[in-house]
Amino acid sequence: MIAFLTDLLNPKSPIEDVIFIDKDIVADSEEIRGVIYDLRCRTADGGEFIVEMQNKGQLNFSDRILFYLSRSFSSQEYKGNSTWDYELNPVYGVFFMNFHMKGLKPQSIRTIQLKVDETGEVFTEKLKAFTLELPDYKGKPTDYPKLPIEYWLYNLVNMETMTTALPFQAQQPIFGRVGGISELVHMSDEERMRYNISLDTYRTNLSVMKNERKEGHEEGLKKGLKKGREEGLKEGQKKGREEGLKEGQKKGREEGLKEGQKKGREEEKLSIARNAKSLGMSIEQIASLTGLSVSEIEKL
Repeated sequence: MIAFLTDLLNPKSPIEDVIFIDKDIVADSEEIRGVIYDLRCRTADGGEFIVEMQNKGQLNFSDRILFYLSRSFSSQEYKGNSTWDYELNPVYGVFFMNFHMKGLKPQSIRTIQLKVDETGEVFTEKLKAFTLELPDYKGKPTDYPKLPIEYWLYNLVNMETMTTALPFQAQQPIFGRVGGISELVHMSDEERMRYNISLDTYRTNLSVMKNERKEGHEEGLKKGLKKGREEGLKEGQKKGREEGLKEGQKKGREEGLKEGQKKGREEEKLSIARNAKSLGMSIEQIASLTGLSVSEIEKL
């Protein structure tokens, strides 16, 4: 771990020691979510490292990185110490990912930290996250890596299929020890059995997860269709009422206009008939002129 962190960080002073600490950060209350890291260690100078391995892409993984680092920071609060002045120990997150992060350009090694937008100055050296995207190293020739940290990533990705000693031991003597620990041919029968059980458990969990995801998708689809129909019905009824109201208003105006025009023409005929009658014209002449019936004219 010391050799790996040294090649990743290029620290100004040597990492003298690494202490493996509890992987759990228990929440202070039921309302706050605790976290369990894959690996958590602390250097002799107080810097804390969170190491996470993620095999499959995950929704909101960038938010998960922020959450993990934030919880590690907040756990440093010295409760009951009134003299604590908010001085924090550094927290670094190292995230191995067997996929490329969504929304960002593929980058095998990415360093993330807080900076000032206007000047590019580093806001703090106490918070860093390193995302190590492994797909680029699978099946590549041994002359592909260029940096010391890339030797690690290459070996980690291709270790299971290697039939000889790990490469790059001239550049990194530690790989002789790493290879000795990792080679399956060096396993005892009991170790091999545990390894196979672990591998089988992983594959079983992956299969169960896929099945649960499928069932969840089907259940979500049914609920979504039902809710969609209900909302569609409500929306349709609402829209239908609105359109019906508009159509009714439009039709009412049109019918009102026609009725008004018709009534206006009738009143105009009656007015003409009155004037003609007062001038002494005969009923037959007035009927011929206006189109009114004799009885209508006699009533005037």
